[in-house]
Amino acid sequence: MERTIYKAGFQASGWARLPHRPPMISRGFCRFFRSESRYKGGHTLFVPTRENHNPQFNRRKLTIKMSRYRRSQNPGATYFFTVVTYRRQAILCDEPIREALRKAIASARAKRPFNIDAWVLLPDHLHCIWTLPVDDGDFATRWSVIKRQVSVVCGDAYWRAEWINASKQKHRESTLWQRRYWEHQIRDETDFTRHMDYIHYNPVKHGYCHQVREWPYSTFHRYVKEGVYSMDWGGDGVDDLVAGE
Repeated sequence: MERTIYKAGFQASGWARLPHRPPMISRGFCRFFRSESRYKGGHTLFVPTRENHNPQFNRRKLTIKMSRYRRSQNPGATYFFTVVTYRRQAILCDEPIREALRKAIASARAKRPFNIDAWVLLPDHLHCIWTLPVDDGDFATRWSVIKRQVSVVCGDAYWRAEWINASKQKHRESTLWQRRYWEHQIRDETDFTRHMDYIHYNPVKHGYCHQVREWPYSTFHRYVKEGVYSMDWGGDGVDDLVAGE
């Protein structure tokens, strides 16, 4: 069955750099410079140059403090997100968290609107696609509000004192969410369709069900009603599904 999903206003972008993957540094020639474009505060980095050769840098591992990593946020753009629980706890499908998450999303959308194009909720992570307003690209604040509200409602019930370290105390974090998340700006129609398929097939991929239609916590059934997917879509598997996890 051929499917066409119409989306407008995509803005071209490559894959976003993961916060925990600093740039690779070649062996040999190094110098210092101050980076202001991607790291706030101008963190000191090593980069290759033939001007200052120092053998002591040949095998040195580069460490960059990424706490102020700056994400690319473009108004009106469409993004694919992956958000993960802290230490991959299988808790997101618990009724209290599902209800708190539903209310937090509704509250965030009431104050800072965005369109939910696709969503899947799995026990230890979620995937979704959002389209932001044409005059607002701030998805980071939206995610911060959503995660914080869920933590306020459910934090005590899912509190793990043995997991609280100095960093979590400093940021006043609960033990529900992983601090970082993955985002990818959708480039075009093909990219959008590929991530839609990835999201809806994800429960089968992870072994939570045998058929896509069996998983209740996704937007798959909404798209079946709209005629985008057939009810038996994905029954024979789906090829070439690659996205951030």
